[in-house]
Amino acid sequence: MDIAKDDDRRRRLKALEERIKDPRSIANIDCLLDTVQALVADCNHDTVKRMKNIEAYTNRYNAVANDIISLRMRYEDFKMIKVIGRGAFGEVQLVRHKSTKKVYAMKLLSKFEMIKRSDSAFFWEERDIMAHANSEWIVQLHFAFQDKKYLYMVMDYMPGGDLVNLMSQYDVPEKWAKFYCAEVVLALDAIHNMGFVHRDIKPDNMLLDKDGHLKLADFGTCMRMGEDGQIRSDIAVGTPDYIAPEVLQSQSGDSVYGRECDWWSVGVFLYEMLVGDTPFYADSLVGTYSKIMDFRNSLHFPPEVDISHHARTLICSFLTDRTERIGRTNVDDIKRHPFFRNDQWTFENLRESVPPVVPELTGDDDSSNFDEVEKEDGPEENFPVPKAFCGNHLPFIGFTYSGDQLLLSNPIYYSDVRMAGREAVDGLENHVNNGTCEDVKLNELECLLDKERQMVEELESKHQTLLNQLAALSETESQLREEASRADTELSIVRRNCRESARRIEQEMELRRKAEQSLNELKKKLDEEQTKRARDASSSQASTEKISNLEKQVKELQSKLERETEMITRLRKQAAEITVARQTAEQLATELQLSRSQLQSQRDALQQDVANLQGQLAKERSSRSQASTLTTELEMRLTSLHNELERSKEREEKVTIDNRLLNERILTLEKESASLALELKAAQSRYNQEVASRHETERSRLSPKDEANLEDFKALQTKLNEEKNGRQRAELLAQEKERQTSMLSVDYRQIQQRLQKLEGEYRQEAEKVKVLQGQIEQEQKKRNVLQSELAQQSSEASRLKEREHQLAGEVTQLRESKRKLEDEVRQLIQQKNSDKLQIKELQEEIKHEGYFSSLYKKEVGHVRDELEEKLQQQKTEFEEELNSYIRQLQVALARADTQALQRSIAEETVSDLEKERVMKDLEHKEATAKLHVDIGCKDQMITRLKETESNLKKDCEQIANEKDDLSKRIVDLNEEIAKLKDSGEIAKLNAKIKSEEVLKQQAINKLSEVLFRKDNSHGKTKDKASSADLKKKEKDCRRLQQELTAEREKYGQLSAKMQKDIQDLQAQLVEENQCKLKLQMELDSKDSEIETLQAKIQQMNSETASVSSVENEGEDEHGVMRLEGWLSIPNKQNIKRHGWKKQYVVVSSKKIIFYNSESDKINADPVLILDLSKVFHVRSVTQGDVIRADAKDIPRIFQLLYAGEGEARRPDEAAALPVPDMTQSDKPGTQPVKGHEFISISFHMPTTCEICSKQLWHMFRPPPALECRRCHIKVHKEHLEKKEDSIAPCKLHYDPNSAREMLILAGSTDDQKYWVTRLSRRIQKCGYKANSHIDGNSGGSGQRISPRESTRSTLKPYLSAHQRSATLPANASMGK
Repeated sequence: MDIAKDDDRRRRLKALEERIKDPRSIANIDCLLDTVQALVADCNHDTVKRMKNIEAYTNRYNAVANDIISLRMRYEDFKMIKVIGRGAFGEVQLVRHKSTKKVYAMKLLSKFEMIKRSDSAFFWEERDIMAHANSEWIVQLHFAFQDKKYLYMVMDYMPGGDLVNLMSQYDVPEKWAKFYCAEVVLALDAIHNMGFVHRDIKPDNMLLDKDGHLKLADFGTCMRMGEDGQIRSDIAVGTPDYIAPEVLQSQSGDSVYGRECDWWSVGVFLYEMLVGDTPFYADSLVGTYSKIMDFRNSLHFPPEVDISHHARTLICSFLTDRTERIGRTNVDDIKRHPFFRNDQWTFENLRESVPPVVPELTGDDDSSNFDEVEKEDGPEENFPVPKAFCGNHLPFIGFTYSGDQLLLSNPIYYSDVRMAGREAVDGLENHVNNGTCEDVKLNELECLLDKERQMVEELESKHQTLLNQLAALSETESQLREEASRADTELSIVRRNCRESARRIEQEMELRRKAEQSLNELKKKLDEEQTKRARDASSSQASTEKISNLEKQVKELQSKLERETEMITRLRKQAAEITVARQTAEQLATELQLSRSQLQSQRDALQQDVANLQGQLAKERSSRSQASTLTTELEMRLTSLHNELERSKEREEKVTIDNRLLNERILTLEKESASLALELKAAQSRYNQEVASRHETERSRLSPKDEANLEDFKALQTKLNEEKNGRQRAELLAQEKERQTSMLSVDYRQIQQRLQKLEGEYRQEAEKVKVLQGQIEQEQKKRNVLQSELAQQSSEASRLKEREHQLAGEVTQLRESKRKLEDEVRQLIQQKNSDKLQIKELQEEIKHEGYFSSLYKKEVGHVRDELEEKLQQQKTEFEEELNSYIRQLQVALARADTQALQRSIAEETVSDLEKERVMKDLEHKEATAKLHVDIGCKDQMITRLKETESNLKKDCEQIANEKDDLSKRIVDLNEEIAKLKDSGEIAKLNAKIKSEEVLKQQAINKLSEVLFRKDNSHGKTKDKASSADLKKKEKDCRRLQQELTAEREKYGQLSAKMQKDIQDLQAQLVEENQCKLKLQMELDSKDSEIETLQAKIQQMNSETASVSSVENEGEDEHGVMRLEGWLSIPNKQNIKRHGWKKQYVVVSSKKIIFYNSESDKINADPVLILDLSKVFHVRSVTQGDVIRADAKDIPRIFQLLYAGEGEARRPDEAAALPVPDMTQSDKPGTQPVKGHEFISISFHMPTTCEICSKQLWHMFRPPPALECRRCHIKVHKEHLEKKEDSIAPCKLHYDPNSAREMLILAGSTDDQKYWVTRLSRRIQKCGYKANSHIDGNSGGSGQRISPRESTRSTLKPYLSAHQRSATLPANASMGK
């Protein structure tokens, strides 16, 4: 073949060849082969091959397509070992390649399912990520191919299983969670760097290889990011527990999100590893989504789980708003978090480090870490036979991929083959051209042929030897692989043992360090205690004497202060209680006034509503009258149309009769005309014969020659006449036959014409009949529509009348309540006046108590005055002494003038006196300083006394409060323990309390006496105060303080003892209550057995009772038809993880009793008892209600809703049955309407609206819907947007203290239906609603209200007993 000499053409061919050889190009050789294969598969149908061009194409390329399928990789090249997984689009198989013996995981994806759900099938992203990802954290794709039914992806097999299996086998510590979380961060970073967002990060998609390292899988939800790093999708993709709030918000189509949604899922995964459950777990899909949307309030860390501070901060930084979420801009923020700091690995060498768990494998095909997958017995869905070209296989063109070899990617082999073939051909051509003789050519050709045969034989022998060598090498390779796998397993076991030993060593080292630290701490404590004891021993001797002196002085003052403070606190408390009572009374008065104004406004509003409703009723009546007139007019029109139709039928019959008569007349006339024409022809023929005979006779007469032969002539003439007669007869017969045939032909033509006319008339009449029938049907439809509208209007009118009656009743109730409130206001005013009088009295008492406190203050002031007077007296004494000294000095100086001789002596005496004066000044200064110090000490002592007084007041207040609390508790305990026999300890405690109260009263009285006595003595000894009195008072104060401390200690010991006794009594009470509960449960079970025995006795006695009466009556008062059998209840809250627990359930006439086994039933040992009178309803569940359960089990599950007060559990089985979390109040993202808490949701499964009965779901684009978080009613969003009044109020206003639900699993769907129907009958007769009706009919003010209705407003008159339960399905209703 010549090489192209045109450079431009060569360049274009080279570019085309590069595109064909490029594995990432959409025009590579595999894509082109896929195109041929797909086109032949789509065109190879008889209905499609009717087109000539398609038939020509299939005839030409059908064999080529079959060759392509047989020569490329296919499913038959692999041997299936086991099915290890199953999903929405197919399954995952563990396979072994037949030629290479390698083990792979093969994923099969159904083409039909992916075409049917094209909005959620992202197989291209999964194929591209696994094929082109050059990362050790992502599962690698080796091959991808397809056939008519499936797409096949051959991937790495991860024998370690997923992280769900690991978390179920081990309690994951924080060290392990840190390791696996780091590996997930690196894997996600690799996907984000490729430009994709995963959107379904969860432990199920995290697989472990043979070494225990993590790899991400299942990229079916991945989506490529835009240029701004964001995704725009209006479909919420992902697993409910792990989905981010911004992905949920994207259903509206306005919001966008990016890679930060994956980091949210990582936070949920980390929380699940550390806690054991997801952070936003709920039993229903709506509950989970509402918790996710309100993550700021619903994210809680359980206190019983030990989680480090760094782990909490990382989880909180993952589970936050997308604008503040860690990792939203750069993964380095996550890597730098202190949670990942450790001394064993870093993010750079994480793949080389030893993982926490290395799987123990028995071989390369070990699948022990994967759960067993059940076989699918259902039929395979495939593409239906198309009626025209539809191109079902075209979307999968280009899916084929080969990781080891691409066609045309190694041009050396092909060029060598081409060159060898070209040289051989050229040699043959030259050899043939150079030959001259044909024989020589033949000989040479035969020689060449022999040589070629020899070469072929040699090549075949070499090929055989090479095949043998290759088989031997494959065997040795398989042996080496087995040895390598064994060595790997042994190495992994050795690594695991080393790691376990290292862990044990670390644990022992940590224990040793802790022991050493505790030993050092104990030594330090011992030394400190020794030093403290030495100090105490040295200081105790000096302090005992001081304490003994001070205690005596403090006791008296403390006793006095204690009494006074008790009096003051009691009075203050009384004053505070009075003020509180006054404030509460005022608040009540204001609240009542407000409620009165509100009730008046509500009454006005209700009157307006009544007026509006009356107007609406008048409008409805007018519309109803108009509708009735319309219906009468339509009926008149319909009757007139019927009459016209009958007239037209009569006319048609008359016309048909006239036509038939005319046709008969025409036939007779035609027959007569035909007969006349034949007769005319016969007459003409006879006339012609006669004319001919006359001519012959004339000729015979004219001939003279024939006279002789006259006789012969006569004879001949007679013969001729006879023949003529015969001929005439034959002609007559022929004419008659012709006449008959003509008449028959005429008849046949007439019949044909008549038939054509009749067919035309029949068609016309049939069209007229169809038109009339259409008109009649339209009129009937209009009539039905009008009748339905009339029925609706009549029902609305009746409803409006009922509402009017209800409003009138409520108006009367409001008037009565208004009267009651006015009476209460009057009573409150009277109470207010009495409270004012009491307040005045208490104020007078406070004044008296203030007088006592003023006396005490006066006493303190007197003490201060005495100290000041003492200081002034000392000061005056020193001043007098100083003046006397000055006088003596003056006398000495005067004498010095007169006595000059004694000058020296006088000078000496003056110097001595000056010295003494200086000494006296110093002594005076020291005395004043001492006095100031003493005064400061006294002031400090007074402040201390004041502080002690305030502390004592506080202590007294606390003690009084504690006393009140204790008295309240004692009163409650007395009321509860009054039923018990032993009450000796309580009497003792009461006696102690009374003695303490007597002692306190005595102390108060003594304090008042001391105060009065001290005032009188002070009046006498006011002028004789001295330092001795001060010392005496200090001693008294110290003594009083000591007495006070002693009394406090005694009282503290006594209160502690009383608290301990009260705790013991409470424990005894709890035990008694548990015993009582257990006995009550046993009694209930015995009652149910007695009921069965009574029923059997009644059946034996009632001989006349029939089976029909039993079926109709069902359950009488004594519970003849008892319901019992095996059911299953949730073992714990998470059904998917913890499964179900079997219980034997017995339903009597009053109770639903749960036993662990039948032996417990015989022994009367129930686990749980539900009171039927507290059960609200029973209903079947949907897949949206129970997302944790298996989809196969949902038809067998039903739900019981009951009041919490009707539940009795065995004490040791308190946590056996989980109670769902119903404590959530209104959350952001919910829409409250009539007690509902609606949340936006989309349904991809069959669901109907419970208001308009229209479809509420769609596979690809579901309509906007709402579901109540409480009662699970499902409605279209447009009903709420249009503010329609057809939405029924919430039948379940969740009260966490009263409303509870229980999920129960039956053995089969028939059992579930049986239990639901029987229980619903029981609940209708004996349930909560029946009891509330009975209570309402019995009358009285103590009417009981259902917990679902207790929170509703009494101003909702549109509630009626005929409304459906919002928690039931659309076709069910509550019992009436």
